[in-house]
Amino acid sequence: MKKTRALSLLIILAFLALGGTSCAQQPDQYPSVWIDHPQDGGVFPVGVPVTVISHAFARAGVAEVVLSINGEPYRRDAPAEAGQDFVSLQQDWVPGEAGIYIIQVQAYDRQGQVGNPDSISIEAKGDTPTQIPTLVDTPLPLTATLVPTETPVDTATPVPTNTFPPPTYTFTPTLPPADTTSPPAPSPAVPASGLELTCRSTQTLVWLPVDDPSGITGYYVKLEREATPGNWQSEGGYGPVTGKQVDANVQCGGVYRWMVRAQDGAGNFSNWSAISYFSVAIS
Repeated sequence: MKKTRALSLLIILAFLALGGTSCAQQPDQYPSVWIDHPQDGGVFPVGVPVTVISHAFARAGVAEVVLSINGEPYRRDAPAEAGQDFVSLQQDWVPGEAGIYIIQVQAYDRQGQVGNPDSISIEAKGDTPTQIPTLVDTPLPLTATLVPTETPVDTATPVPTNTFPPPTYTFTPTLPPADTTSPPAPSPAVPASGLELTCRSTQTLVWLPVDDPSGITGYYVKLEREATPGNWQSEGGYGPVTGKQVDANVQCGGVYRWMVRAQDGAGNFSNWSAISYFSVAIS
């Protein structure tokens, strides 16, 4: 997918070199950006830095790239090649706890214009170490003083002392087995797979909720749009969602697919649901 985006950018640059005929026909009027690394759906350990590598293009020169995590701006960086129209940038982020994270980058040019963001979702996994309590029984040390019975005690001579080291006891409590069973995967419900919708800017995605003995803490949704036949690009992710639906931004004339999965109270994730497709008419 990343090679396809790079090829698309080369086509745009070639188009500019030949000369576009109108501003309305130039697809690079606003800054564009895409994520090269990590891949969408990647899995990373908790507490280990994740390096986000992206490329950005802006006719007026790239001013900065903003990295956001779950919709919240995390850091903004200016490229080393200040003012260049095509730049590469690396930004590090460390996941603090296990879960699904939406990584998003967005570029600004030197005129203050901002382009559409590029988003992916990754999963952070890791176990929090559990300390086993140690019981230490430390009695008072026993001291014996030896004193001669037939001769006076010489106060100038130190009295020998015998000290016995205290015994140490440890025990390991029996812990209940951890819940490692994944919850069942939810099922997309609305819109029905294969349905064509009238032109609109938002669409509510609804799924059938699931149950788990430890409870369900949230659902995560991935939405993708078909950029070219068979080439899908991320349109964003949502989660954790405590209900059974989410409102997603769509465009008229677009073909979309989406999927959803659940997380239970023990932190286990279900498999992604079956993919559901829908399209939005141009008018």
